[in-house]
Amino acid sequence: MFANVYFDGVISLNLSKYGRIGKAPLIKAIGVQKNYKEIIYTETQELDQVASGCYTCDNYKNIDFLEYMPCEIQEAAKACCASCPFAVYKTVIHETERYINEKNIYGNQPRLKAIALKLLLIYHFSYPDENGLISGLSAKELAAYIGCSTRSIHNANDALMEYGYIMHCKDGFSKRKFQVFLKEYKSYSLPADQGGRGYATFNRECLDELVKIKDLNQLRILLRAALDIDTNRDSQRDLVLFQDFDSLRRFLPGYCKPGIIRRALSSITNLFSISFDEDQIQLKMNPCFHGRRILDAENDKHTSQMKTYMESLDKAMNQLNLNAIHQEAENQTALSFLTENGITSKFFDPSLGKEIFHNFHLRQEDYKDLGLLCTTYSVEKVKIYISYVYEKYHVHSKIQRIGALIRSLLKNTDIILTPLPAIS
Repeated sequence: MFANVYFDGVISLNLSKYGRIGKAPLIKAIGVQKNYKEIIYTETQELDQVASGCYTCDNYKNIDFLEYMPCEIQEAAKACCASCPFAVYKTVIHETERYINEKNIYGNQPRLKAIALKLLLIYHFSYPDENGLISGLSAKELAAYIGCSTRSIHNANDALMEYGYIMHCKDGFSKRKFQVFLKEYKSYSLPADQGGRGYATFNRECLDELVKIKDLNQLRILLRAALDIDTNRDSQRDLVLFQDFDSLRRFLPGYCKPGIIRRALSSITNLFSISFDEDQIQLKMNPCFHGRRILDAENDKHTSQMKTYMESLDKAMNQLNLNAIHQEAENQTALSFLTENGITSKFFDPSLGKEIFHNFHLRQEDYKDLGLLCTTYSVEKVKIYISYVYEKYHVHSKIQRIGALIRSLLKNTDIILTPLPAIS
């Protein structure tokens, strides 16, 4: 579904509702952390053998030499200890060290200034194809959205290309348009052993707020916080992140002392509510800007809608295929429902000796595919393409993956379907 950005009453930019942004390029654009060592403390409950009197227990010799005992004695010894009424447990704290080297994980490229960083975000909402290619971009429209000059857009594009984030060139169809290629886009969904580093899901509302931010360091901090919170998909948990000044300074420029960080985060933003204490900063994200949760909720809703809709089509087809006597009213209702939804063609079934409708009989994964398409485009548009697919393909032979077929049709700009006419 296209979302239009308005400036002075004029439609100027088409952006998608959601953007899939690779963690590797975005972390490099914000600034990779300096290498550091993290100490992790974990608590476990372990048997206190002294307090429990294990050494005076007849079973202790079996436990002490457990691995050398026959299997039946091992099982009996374990069962005896597990049910011991004298067992006393103590809390044991374990300390482990973890070395963080983001340059090794994500690579190292120069961090970006504000306009280039915002452009990199916007390009992920500009309908890149599966390879990361975006066509028909306008410097004038982008400048109006960001609030800068077209010269700044061209300079930012040059910086993005120089630093290795994108490639760009003139669009072959218009002198005023240009194309962008997101260099790492194809790797976003790859497993880690093939170079993939994952991606975060941002929604349009979040992008709009990020574009408004004037302070570059605030933009960097809030983007990094949004990345860290992205994986929190549990709607029952608060979207809260606690940071200390040292952890923030690891990815910010060297001049960012605590006072500069405080000043940067004191600017008002709708994205996060921010509070300070002596050593820590609490960043609590507004749930309406958490793209992954909202996308999951929309997908669930649309999957349910599509399942109900497709099952209703199958039910109407079954009703007409049975062609039961004394059910003229029910048949007419079913026929009207199918006609209103663009389902009119039948195929000849030799085993029955008559023409019948070809049911869909979809699987749960098909409903999920259709639900995702509804979220990406719209319910109405997907329904139009369902009727097109039925009439052109499904009536002749059963389609294996209806979602994949409709997705390819939606991406084919030569196929433009008009809404189904209303039946009076």
